Amino acid sequence: MNLANRLTIIRIIIAPLFIILLLADGAGTKYSALLLFTIASLTDLYDGRIARARGVVTSFGKFMDPLADKIIVLGALICFIALREVWAWMIIVILAREFMITGLRFQAALQGIVIPAGRWGKHKTATQMIAVSVTLVVITIKSTLTTFSISAPSFLSQVLRYTPNTFVGIAVIMTIVSGILYVGKHREVLTKRE
Repeated sequence: MNLANRLTIIRIIIAPLFIILLLADGAGTKYSALLLFTIASLTDLYDGRIARARGVVTSFGKFMDPLADKIIVLGALICFIALREVWAWMIIVILAREFMITGLRFQAALQGIVIPAGRWGKHKTATQMIAVSVTLVVITIKSTLTTFSISAPSFLSQVLRYTPNTFVGIAVIMTIVSGILYVGKHREVLTKRE
């Protein structure tokens, strides 16, 4: 197994530990969750570059890399609902899109077609990862303030309150746009008859 695929697997392994730490009480666990997400994001940044640079792009990588992204990003977004950081309806929209596209990719795989992540899909993933990163920073700041019984100034409280929904909202827009373009580009997978 090549290095790029190993990085993808590392990202999948990180996901459950990241979720456990994010949901646990205490500032230390939130910092640890943020660190793990940062590591996962870096592996996502480099695995594709390494595969292309070394000429070792594989069907496994084309399929598992986007799936690894979905596992950690969607896990984080669902945790944000549990932590009451974002509106649930936005996460439902993102989940619906991701399940729809994953279904399309499975259908393509059954037909012997491997659909790699497209440009808009990569933009969508980047937007979601930024939204998750920003929200994790907000959660970490809030947890630190709570742990040390620090009262945040009114302005900071408002920023901490509205920032997660703002960034996730931008990710929702990108998610919808990329989903529509993805289905449009690969609609032959849905219409193809055996």
